[in-house]
Amino acid sequence: MKITTKLQMLMTVAAAVPVIVIIFMDQAVAVGAGVAALVGLIGPFMAARWLVTKDLGDIRALCKLVKEGKYRVHTALPNEAPDNGEENEFISVMRDMNWMAREIKLREGQLNEAIDELDVAQQELMEQKKALEVANKRLNEMAMTDPLTGLSNRRHFFDHLEQEICRANRIDQPLSLFILDIDYFKRVNDTYGHQAGDIVLKAIAHILRTRLRRSDMAARIGGEEFAVLLSDTNLTQTIELAEQIRNNIKEYLFQTCDGKCINITCSIGAFSGDRPDYTKAELLYKYADKALYDAKNSGRDQVAYYDCAKLGQEQVELFEQLGPRGVTH
Repeated sequence: MKITTKLQMLMTVAAAVPVIVIIFMDQAVAVGAGVAALVGLIGPFMAARWLVTKDLGDIRALCKLVKEGKYRVHTALPNEAPDNGEENEFISVMRDMNWMAREIKLREGQLNEAIDELDVAQQELMEQKKALEVANKRLNEMAMTDPLTGLSNRRHFFDHLEQEICRANRIDQPLSLFILDIDYFKRVNDTYGHQAGDIVLKAIAHILRTRLRRSDMAARIGGEEFAVLLSDTNLTQTIELAEQIRNNIKEYLFQTCDGKCINITCSIGAFSGDRPDYTKAELLYKYADKALYDAKNSGRDQVAYYDCAKLGQEQVELFEQLGPRGVTH
């Protein structure tokens, strides 16, 4: 029942009470006065309770449920009245609030599903990102590494050499490198096959790794040629290390897949500068390559070093103008 209808009924009762009291005054004055007093005392309370208080209490209870997230618990309501405008306004409000609570629950479920889907998508993206990082790292390693020996390749070696030249010039410390070339390596491939040659290359790479410091770098430049870069190392230390490696290779027992033993020797050309005031890595490499050429021409299986002081200035300038030259091994 609408509140306006209830108010009309109360006004009708309030208007009728004085008439009833007057009609029956001569018969029961005390009773009429008592009834009037009673109506005056409890009438407003009953009217408020009938009109507003009870329905507002129900609305507040529903609001409390919504605040607590208990959307599935709905206030029990009478059947919806026909659409004739006679339904109590508070009941209509509560019915709408029930509808909104159901919609909130529905939207909350949809939102949670969307959040779960986003979490799954985020996890997939993180896994893909991790896979890409691993793949990129692998690609970078492949771009810098010789696939057969696992050592640095030529490109990585020269990039690192440029950095070491800048660092050595900046802090004024010696920088050394040497080139190692296997003697008569072609005979190994021709006699025992290329698989045996690969075994020899891998074994020499292993020897280099075990003899060098973490700050040093070993690389396979190409074919049977290796290069070693030594930071903060003078010429005496460089030659000593080169001799140790040469002896290790000479004494190493290289075995083919069928059990045959191969004796291998190598030639090494070294260069060291106490203050390498050079701007090109290729120049330092040519100095070591020139020493390697001398070692080859002097009978192989030995270490030679390049000494700028032993050459005249004109010879040095002429040599520096030469491009990279192939060494006859």
